[in-house]
Amino acid sequence: MQWADSLADRSARRWLRGIAGRLDSGWQALAGDPSVWRAFDRHLAAVDDAVRCEQDMVPRQEPVSRLVLLAGHAHDVWTEAAELDWQPPADPGGWTDREWTGLRLLACLRLAADEPRGPKLPAAAEFARSRPAGTGEQVNNRREYFR
Repeated sequence: MQWADSLADRSARRWLRGIAGRLDSGWQALAGDPSVWRAFDRHLAAVDDAVRCEQDMVPRQEPVSRLVLLAGHAHDVWTEAAELDWQPPADPGGWTDREWTGLRLLACLRLAADEPRGPKLPAAAEFARSRPAGTGEQVNNRREYFR
């Protein structure tokens, strides 16, 4: 890995860790509400597809890691939401299956955690690493679940 790649990945991890703490109540909501989990699962697939398309279709002089693309996607979502004065629900009861922004950000974090040198998920989110919706099976690599 080139030094610029390393810096980009480090910056992506730092930014993702910064928003992760503000979304803790979302992980708790996922653990307790199947409808929120199903919506989260759809966001995982959508983010995975968006990042894959960006990797494949956007020409770059220098390639970037999937971690950087995930952080970029999350940053775009966060920036747009902040312009609309969006704030993540403060408690798990405030999360519903229609919490588009929060669930999209959680999906970005979840997928980023699977990347080499990706950020660690908060303790409240560890169950999301191993539970695909509707199956009860454990999947260690979420990207394999979508293929």
